[in-house]
Amino acid sequence: MMFETAKRVRSSPAASWGLGTVAFAAALGIRFAFDHALPAGFPYLTFFPAVILTAFFAGLAPGLACALASGLAAWYWFIPPSETFSVSTPVVIALAFYAFVVGVDIALIQAMHRVVDRLEAERATNVALLAQQKAHLEESQLQQRQQRVLQRELSHRMKNTLAMVQAVVSQSLRNATDPREAAAMAAARIQALARAQDTLTATDWSASDVGTIVAASVEPHADGPHRFTAEGPKVDLEARHALGLALAIHELATNATKYGALTAADGSVALRWAVDEAGRFSFTWTERDGPPVREPERRGFGSRLTERVVPGYFSGQATIEFAATGLVYRLEGSLASDRGEPS
Repeated sequence: MMFETAKRVRSSPAASWGLGTVAFAAALGIRFAFDHALPAGFPYLTFFPAVILTAFFAGLAPGLACALASGLAAWYWFIPPSETFSVSTPVVIALAFYAFVVGVDIALIQAMHRVVDRLEAERATNVALLAQQKAHLEESQLQQRQQRVLQRELSHRMKNTLAMVQAVVSQSLRNATDPREAAAMAAARIQALARAQDTLTATDWSASDVGTIVAASVEPHADGPHRFTAEGPKVDLEARHALGLALAIHELATNATKYGALTAADGSVALRWAVDEAGRFSFTWTERDGPPVREPERRGFGSRLTERVVPGYFSGQATIEFAATGLVYRLEGSLASDRGEPS
């Protein structure tokens, strides 16, 4: 407590020099008041405490000034002959004794202050080090938690992707009459998944814009600038939604290239999407200026993929309309985060 008070006083020049002045004045007044009661040979009796208190609380310069003023006052008024600065052997001895005592006192006080300041600095350093260690520990724990979350997330996404690949391959090969054609179809679908994965990787798998997914999915089938038109707001899709939509677009584009609008020179496809205030997502694929459209007699894995599997990833539904003007595919669902797998 005293050291804190001394630090506050020493930090203010007015307070430190004011304290030195008051201490000297008080010591001089008390020495005069009790001069008749004090025995001879004690001229510095009241000045020693003033010098010590000033040096401790006010600092080195005020302490030295108080010591000098006290020595001169004692020499002038209280060392015979009084009211003179006479010099004699007894006076020199008395002054030397005074200088030695106050010098030692001031030196010890300053050494004590330096030790206390050094201890406080070391304590502050230790506190800072402890705070840094605590921060590093918390950061390390946070990184470990994030790493565990990322590992679980990566495992989940790998399982989802592998499940998709497994379904694509097994359904492509099932009941296939031509193994080569089935293998090529499976490879094309896996490449569509890979393109969607590349798009997601660019955003650290956090989310991918619908427009980016659409552009990457139709790019292999775009043999001219008029083939595809895309329109819709910026909408971020999480991984399973993006992969599902990419598969659906790939399947629709493949069918359009083989049988639909993209077989005709003037054929085109319009892709539109939107999100309402309730978070419901809608996507439409509309073919125009292609050959006459007929509903196929047999539905394969491509139809099952676009009408059942992909809607499951959006917790929604999809329809294919074989209109006279061209095939129309409509997908509606939710973009809410959901760990559940489509049925």
